[in-house]
Order: sequence, then C-alpha cells, then structure tokens
Amino acid sequence: MSYKKKNFILLVIFFILTFPNVARAENSTEPNKWAKSFESYLFNLGPVTGKFSQLDKFGKLSKGKFWSNGKGSIKFSYLPESELIIIINDGLISVKERENGAVNQYSIKDSPISNLLSKSFSLDSFALKKISIEGNIGTIELRTKESSKRNSIYLTGDYPKPKLRQWKLIDAQNNETLVFFSKISRFDFLDENFFNIN
Repeated sequence: MSYKKKNFILLVIFFILTFPNVARAENSTEPNKWAKSFESYLFNLGPVTGKFSQLDKFGKLSKGKFWSNGKGSIKFSYLPESELIIIINDGLISVKERENGAVNQYSIKDSPISNLLSKSFSLDSFALKKISIEGNIGTIELRTKESSKRNSIYLTGDYPKPKLRQWKLIDAQNNETLVFFSKISRFDFLDENFFNIN
C-alpha cells in the first residue's frame, strides 16, 4: 500500500470517528441555549393576553381568558358557566368563585409562579433546572427545592424559537395543575386596578 493511500485511509477513519463526536458535543449545548432563549422570551414578553385551558388534579377541563401585565400580575377569567376569577399579584393568589362571593387569598411567595411573567424571572433563582427537548417542543423543570417536586413548575414551549405553550404547576400540597396557552398577543395598556379583586 502506497504512503499516500495509507494516509488517505487514516484521514477518512479520523473524520468518521471525530465528526459524530463533535456533533454530539455541539448538540449537548443546545438545550441550555434554548433554555436561556426561553428565559429571555419570558423576560421580554411584556403585557399579553390570550386563551387558556386548564386541567386540574381531578381531570376537569376549564377554559377562559388570561391577561399578564409583564410585571408578575396575571389574571385568569374562566368562561361561563363558571364565574371563577384567579389573580396572581404582589406575592398573593386571590380566588373568587362567584361574582358576589368572598375572595380567598393565599401567599405564593415560595411558589415558582410568583414572578413567572415578570422582569424578576430568572432560571438561576431555582434550585433545579432540568431541560428536555423532543422534536419541536422543549420543557424546563424548575424546583424551589432540589430534593422535592413540591412548589415546582414545568414550562413547555416551542423549539427552537421559544413560545409559551403550557405549564404544569405542582403546589405545596403536591397537587398538579396543567394550563395550556393559545392565541397569545400583546396589548398596550391595562389599568393596574384590573389586577385587583374585590
């Protein structure tokens, strides 16, 4: 075998063995890049409105409309026949089940949804960050405590260009709530009183 031919064969073997490894090394960074772009997307989302569908722990499906002011305040208004309104604002979640009913409030300062759609949202503020990508969908698991799934959230969005599609919240009582988002669009202005509940 000639010297040139031997070198050519060795070069081919080198490329076969090396390029797949390089590809895997590059691909291994993609989830982290996507997670950072998703974080930036949520950070810069601003005031938005859209539709949602919610699946609770009993399998009951509810639908409605939501608004976010981009500062951490979110309002969920459920479609009839339900009169339910839920507002996340200033570290509290306020729940009003009937138009003339009482308002129940609970602290969510330890919950991952307290700053979710706001300028205060940061992946680095969570104890555990698991990222998975399947096809054109990516999911980030965020925990407030690394050893427990309580008070954690799974954020799911489009890949590679992030767009919020759903979240699954696991609360302090280990109850799961799944919320799907659609027809998200920006708006210019909402009075801050819109996120108050009486």
